[in-house]
Amino acid sequence: MAAPDLPTEYDEIVLGTGLQESILAAALARIGHRVLHLDRNDYYSGDWATFHLRSLQEWIDKHKNPEESDVVRSSSLDEQEPEDQVAPDTSQLGEGEHFLELPQNPNTVRGIEVTCYVRQGVELPSLERVIVPPRLSTSDEEPQRLGAEGQDPSQNAPEADASTDDTHAAADQSQAEGEDPENEALQNSANEDRESSSAASPSISVDQSETVDGAAGGLTSSEQVEGQSSQGEGQSSCEPASDEHSEQEPESVGEQEQESPAQEVEGQGASNQGSVDEGQSSSRTERGRRDWTWAEINQLWRKFNIDLAPKLMFCRGSMVELLVSSRISRYAEFKAVTRILSVIKDKLELVPCSRSDVFSSKYVSVLEKRMLMRLIEFCLHYQDRLEDFEEFRDRPFEEFLKARKLTPTLQHFVMHSIAMVTASTPTEEALKSMQFFLRSLGRYGNTAFLWTLYGSGELPQCFCRMCAVFAGIYMLRTNLKKLIVDENNVCKGGIDSDGRRLTCNNLIMETSYAPQQAANTTLGTVSRGILLTDRSLKPTDNEEITLLTVPPPPGQNNPIRVLELGAGSCACPRDMFVVHLTCAGTGQARADLQNALDDLFQPLDTEEADQVSTKPKVLWSLFFSQVDSSVCEDTALAAGLPSNVLVTAGPGTSVGFEHAVTQAKRLFERLCPGEDFLPAAPEPEDIIFEDQSKDNPGEHKEVGFEASSTSEEPEKQEGEGMDQAASKTSLETDGASKEAGVADAEGNASKTDQEQSEDNASSGM
Repeated sequence: MAAPDLPTEYDEIVLGTGLQESILAAALARIGHRVLHLDRNDYYSGDWATFHLRSLQEWIDKHKNPEESDVVRSSSLDEQEPEDQVAPDTSQLGEGEHFLELPQNPNTVRGIEVTCYVRQGVELPSLERVIVPPRLSTSDEEPQRLGAEGQDPSQNAPEADASTDDTHAAADQSQAEGEDPENEALQNSANEDRESSSAASPSISVDQSETVDGAAGGLTSSEQVEGQSSQGEGQSSCEPASDEHSEQEPESVGEQEQESPAQEVEGQGASNQGSVDEGQSSSRTERGRRDWTWAEINQLWRKFNIDLAPKLMFCRGSMVELLVSSRISRYAEFKAVTRILSVIKDKLELVPCSRSDVFSSKYVSVLEKRMLMRLIEFCLHYQDRLEDFEEFRDRPFEEFLKARKLTPTLQHFVMHSIAMVTASTPTEEALKSMQFFLRSLGRYGNTAFLWTLYGSGELPQCFCRMCAVFAGIYMLRTNLKKLIVDENNVCKGGIDSDGRRLTCNNLIMETSYAPQQAANTTLGTVSRGILLTDRSLKPTDNEEITLLTVPPPPGQNNPIRVLELGAGSCACPRDMFVVHLTCAGTGQARADLQNALDDLFQPLDTEEADQVSTKPKVLWSLFFSQVDSSVCEDTALAAGLPSNVLVTAGPGTSVGFEHAVTQAKRLFERLCPGEDFLPAAPEPEDIIFEDQSKDNPGEHKEVGFEASSTSEEPEKQEGEGMDQAASKTSLETDGASKEAGVADAEGNASKTDQEQSEDNASSGM
């Protein structure tokens, strides 16, 4: 639809494609509202975005000079310099209306530091011609191919007997830059990367027709590994209107078929090494470090999916429940976080979370195992045992753990890796966090977290896609320049980038879109670091997705959250890892994160890796500070704005999506009280059409869809609305659960949902 042909009247206009805005847009469009969704950027997800390497470099260039952009609302309006005002065009204003200016180029990041720690290397030829291996002709095909070229097969017999691989490889090398060893290294790496991508460990996909062992919902663990072709398919489905990741290297059908048997053999969490090239062992612990150059890294730019604000999903968190209940989960793929580490006495140790981990841990003594199990059992039912912690309810969690006579090691594990709180957190709040973590165990395997393949920036795009399915309109590189406000302080709409007047009943915007009139004194900052490293923090035979918390040094209270992603999570090429560092900001980002840099990595000021050290070498780093509006209340974010303008927060420092989903639900209830929040979308085969009129037999109308025949609920009465029927998900369908031998949580009448959650968590112990 051409921009001049856009409608001008809407129920809601949404500014920004961050997570909360995208959830709200999908929820409003799902119940029939007319939604216009705008974003000033040329990409989706805003501060939640995921970039490949070149797009990230463009983002850095755009935000590196904050003086060229409008500054996000500071803590004091008196500090802002007045700008020259141009007389506004009042011809589009009605009686009693006036304009409210909006910032056009806000900057939500500051203090960007980018450093490359490897040598530049030699400019390399096109990646496509380097990584595509030569096609091996069979003995039957060779004479036909030579004949087609007008050559006599008998004259070429000696050459035909030679290795076709060697011939083509030599030709490629001669056309590149002679016998450059870096070209050869890149070719080997690229071919290995193709094998690794196509043989990654199995993803956890959301399927409404299946359930997982111990799961009460529709997220399921695939038994066969998703290859590169499935990754490409999942990628395209995750992007409603963006082709940012669509340039992933394709694979031929023949190659996919050849790799399929190997994929099915690999178990969960294993990284398939393919055939052992050049006699190397498949164990990563036995392989030497890759000597990367920036030219090699830059040539693999499409293989990167780097998050600005990475987040994990608790297996029993609100995001997982929303994805399952709304059926939006079909637009993305997920993978389990396979291990949680902690720093103990300058060593990385595996945190025992489940029962099996506790009793198999060699780092925890027998006495400590019993103490930890008693604490876990207590936390699962702490609401029923108030007398055991009543005196510590508002006291620091550290005092409660000491009162239970836990050893310093157990206190460290519980506080920083299970409850994920600080020593000064009130005990009741810490117990609630610990219980939430424990109940998430066992739902999708021995893990409490899930990671979104291709980055957590894919989730906003999933909700954007749902909004577009229900007639939402999307426009990138478009913003509202001014709001139109009437005499009753109600926003009537705005003037867009092309000068059109757009009207709406409600306006939703992300914090950075809000005008300077919305004074706010409580905005915080988040210090973030993104590192490319040459090896894992704790190498194992299997590639892991690792979560680690680095405790704050004495005198500080901000732990550093570390997330390590490998090639199996679609974050980077093989033999490389992406490490995200996050903590609450107090100053410059690098200074805030220096404690983790010193403990976990080799010194950053060296170009050559220390081959003796077991620590990873940092190849490239990015540090920046991001505005944190998640610490503010909804009313504080919208202070000074018209009554029908809602403002959403940014990502914040939390490890999960709980704040974002909770805020989106709260704002939706304010806009549409009593309406269902993102009911399940109908399946195509469930939609029933009937003739709208005899005069127009070709016109149809949607009248609803039928409930699943396997549902345990009574048959729906005729005339019951689509939204009611749509609320049925696989949680109520017992067919797949019986097939998998898993009792459905809602179908089990003998247990409440809370009891089922506790049993699942306890069974994982």
